[in-house]
Amino acid sequence: MHSVLRWAVAAVAALAIGSLCAEPYAHLAAPWYAVAARVLARGHAWTVTDVDVGPGKSGSGTVVRLKGEVRKYAWDSVPAGTVISRVQVGEAVETPVVFWTLLLVWPGRSWRQRLGLVAAGIPVFLLLESLLTPWQLLQPLGRASAIIAGCESCVSQGDLWSHFLEAGGRFVVEAFFALVVIALTGRLRARTAAVPEPQAARP
Repeated sequence: MHSVLRWAVAAVAALAIGSLCAEPYAHLAAPWYAVAARVLARGHAWTVTDVDVGPGKSGSGTVVRLKGEVRKYAWDSVPAGTVISRVQVGEAVETPVVFWTLLLVWPGRSWRQRLGLVAAGIPVFLLLESLLTPWQLLQPLGRASAIIAGCESCVSQGDLWSHFLEAGGRFVVEAFFALVVIALTGRLRARTAAVPEPQAARP
């Protein structure tokens, strides 16, 4: 019962934090999204010009916006058009809420062990923040470039990945990577505990 109560409190707290901090977090994460999107766009027929946070199309709600130029081919010097893609800030804040909630409230961990989880989770979290929201922002640019190239029916691996994320796969990926960090740190701790301490040499 104690474990169930802990998860219930954690879920309520995570929802509250996600609702209150979605827009500030999006502003904080926008520069990282811009860097990650530019790296992911290398070698493709589109370029990223700006990533910012602003109102949605209808004026209600807040979104992360990516502005980019699309070309028919990657080597074209003149862009064929400009595309603006959007992701709701609620989707952007989902990654830290899900990932860090799982790490911090996972049962059977001392505070020292939780600090180890946090240290191990930081690079994994940055990887997630490079592959989830930035790629969802880039997907409309890829579609526009394919249409310009005369391949409206083409489905790329990027399209499949983006559709998977939008269909609920984002939560699955976030939870999976959090569980991987928990499992690996637990195994490392078990191996460390199993190593016998060196015995002092007898005089």
